[in-house]
Amino acid sequence: MKTPVFLAILILALTFFSCVKPTTELIQLDDPMFSHASGTYLSGQAIYLTCSEYGASIYYTTDGSEPSNQSSLYANPLIIPNFFPDGASSATLKARAYKEGFDPSDVASATYSVTYFNTVATPHFAPLYGDIDTATEINIQCSTLNADIYYTLDGSEPTQASTLYSEGFTILQTGEVTLKARAYRSNWNPSEIAETSYTVSAP
Repeated sequence: MKTPVFLAILILALTFFSCVKPTTELIQLDDPMFSHASGTYLSGQAIYLTCSEYGASIYYTTDGSEPSNQSSLYANPLIIPNFFPDGASSATLKARAYKEGFDPSDVASATYSVTYFNTVATPHFAPLYGDIDTATEINIQCSTLNADIYYTLDGSEPTQASTLYSEGFTILQTGEVTLKARAYRSNWNPSEIAETSYTVSAP
């Protein structure tokens, strides 16, 4: 009697398992690897992206967005600062690997800044500092050829969004005034910030 019962149980078990669809979990790709870690590098430095899985494709972004297989396909080394957004001195590079039959990798990222061989000379002022009046002409000079000078009068750090110096100017506000200036040239490091103070009075 035990044999027919055992066979019946065995048949039921086989029938049950035969109805369950097998599941296959995909293996996730390893994260892409960057040849250089986050940091500041000289202009012209090449950044290489690799993936340990042969035949995987790497897609990347430089605008802070998450990469997908619709992003830029990595094919050649990325040269600093050629892949930076326009006008930017740094960029965050994000990359993800894809291959058919595998789950995409996690996103790998690194942030790069650029430095150059040459640095713009620090601007200097005339008059240097002291008591002036609202009719006194202020001049700013930089010894680096073709450098553009930007300045502020409110104590803030000058950037390329500040006032562009083109010729001598007067300070119309009276009292203590802090003048700061910085010079820029394309493909050069910007100058150090020059700073001076005036006590401005009416003439």
